[in-house]
Amino acid sequence: MSPASISVRRPIFIASIVILLLALGWLSLKKLPIDLYPDVTFPTVMVQTTYGGAGPQEVESGISEILEDEVSSISGVKKVSSQNMEGISIVMVEFDLKQNLNFAEQQVRAKVTNAMRLLPDDVDAPVIRQISPSDAPIMTIALRSTLPDAVLYDLAKENITPRFEQIPQMGQVQILGGRKREIHVDLDRDRLIATNVPATVVSASLQSGGRNIPAGKTNRADQEITYRTVAEYKTLQDITQTVLRLANISNPVTILQLGNIQDTLQDEVSRTRVNGQKALTFNVYRQSGANSVQVADNTRAMMEKVNAELKAAGTPAEMQVIFDLSKRIRDNVDDVYESIIIGVILTIIVVYFFLGSFKSTLITGFALPNSLLGACILMLAFSFSINIMSLLAMSLVVGLLVDDAIVVRENIFRKLEAGMSPKKAAVVGTDEVTLAVFATTLTILAVFGPIGNLEGIVGQFFKQFGLTVCFAMIVSLFDGLFVAPAMSAYVGGAPSHEAPKTAFGRWNKKVLKSFDRFQSRLEKLYVQLLHSTLRRPWITLVTAVGVFIGSIFIAKMVPFTFISPADNGEFYVRFELPPGANLDATDRVSQRMETILKKDTQIKDI
Repeated sequence: MSPASISVRRPIFIASIVILLLALGWLSLKKLPIDLYPDVTFPTVMVQTTYGGAGPQEVESGISEILEDEVSSISGVKKVSSQNMEGISIVMVEFDLKQNLNFAEQQVRAKVTNAMRLLPDDVDAPVIRQISPSDAPIMTIALRSTLPDAVLYDLAKENITPRFEQIPQMGQVQILGGRKREIHVDLDRDRLIATNVPATVVSASLQSGGRNIPAGKTNRADQEITYRTVAEYKTLQDITQTVLRLANISNPVTILQLGNIQDTLQDEVSRTRVNGQKALTFNVYRQSGANSVQVADNTRAMMEKVNAELKAAGTPAEMQVIFDLSKRIRDNVDDVYESIIIGVILTIIVVYFFLGSFKSTLITGFALPNSLLGACILMLAFSFSINIMSLLAMSLVVGLLVDDAIVVRENIFRKLEAGMSPKKAAVVGTDEVTLAVFATTLTILAVFGPIGNLEGIVGQFFKQFGLTVCFAMIVSLFDGLFVAPAMSAYVGGAPSHEAPKTAFGRWNKKVLKSFDRFQSRLEKLYVQLLHSTLRRPWITLVTAVGVFIGSIFIAKMVPFTFISPADNGEFYVRFELPPGANLDATDRVSQRMETILKKDTQIKDI
């Protein structure tokens, strides 16, 4: 039994499938995550190690070189590089594209664990993770305030950050800038020499003396008693009385005898200002695979709620969004949505003028929502997202989706004009062009299928593009072979040759006749041009070859880039002072730049 026979004999079954397809497609569209680009994983593993107080040279020789020697022996490693900064070592391990990155990360973790015995004792545990564009923050929020630095940091850390971390699909909230409370022990060199106490002894005493340590347990009758030493520091007085050495029982050497203890702040390593006012910033990260737009909207709503609470409490602090990736995503997605809608409207108009029938236009145009929403079901099943690449595929495929339905409907229309009944015309007309419809669809699948299976980083970008086109074309094939014949048999009806009775009908017929005359003139012009080229075949061939060769030379002048630059209405100014310049010197230059930029009335925020 042919597809047309099934669709004509069981129209209710076909209608049920179409309704179910549209409903599931709409639900899938709502559930698809929205992002700027597809989720791409670069074949790179990063090892970040913190070594407080060490300079770049000590970091390189004591950490980076050791880790580089260890990880370079891993199979499949393509390149190993490192960045050495004050107190931080970053080792980048790049693998071949065919390497399983999860397995590669496990190998790097094993090698780093093996190298820990060669690293300094006071180095922090290395952080190992894969490099992915999805790890970038989706939003940056500034907290402006006139509060003291320690109070402002505590407000951000203890009150605001936990509120953001409760947001669904929130990955991490990172505080940048600010200075938290820190106890400084300033030792006097002469006193250390006089008491013969090394500075390392002071450091070890502070580490071991400020902790509560379990001391064991005993059993008494029916009771078990657990003991612990309660030595956690509660006040500065507790720190000053820490005993370092006993000269004798009545004269212990304490930290107070060797220096001064100050309740102060961490050393300042960065400064942040928003429109000239002191601030600290929050970097907001989403979970892997989460909807970036939804997380950003929820974060913005939470920020407004926190601002209202701060204002009600009289706290001189205000939060402001200074970077929002969701706005860029929403603008790009809305732009592509607009292109798709315009493409659908223009496609329907073109189909109507060429077919000259409302019913034929309805039957063929129904393939557009049917195929696009049907493709969303498969996109959700393959864990795709709404991004620039998948939407680009949908906007491109709009003009291809109606091809199958047009071929089927046009042949059915000819059978109707020949005098067949609508049901018989639907079956016979579809059967005659079934092979052609299959060939058209398979040709498109043969082009875009390999694009969806490219390897490497480029392949990860274009996978969703190529496969989304294939998904839509598969549903379009179903529409052309089942839905279009059923609608032609029960909705299309036989062509009417009666004169229109309404004013709109007469105007519509006049417009179609005008377009038909315009099309006839184009056909005559094309015939004249065709005769002219056939009379001069050598000129035509030489011109074609010349255009081909010329395009090759012109192609060399076109610039190459991975992703074309976008205008997001933001500029980043980065400057670097000579080596040795401190934070105050850098800040003075920054303030002069801010003063110059404030004179431009088109700038909104700095």
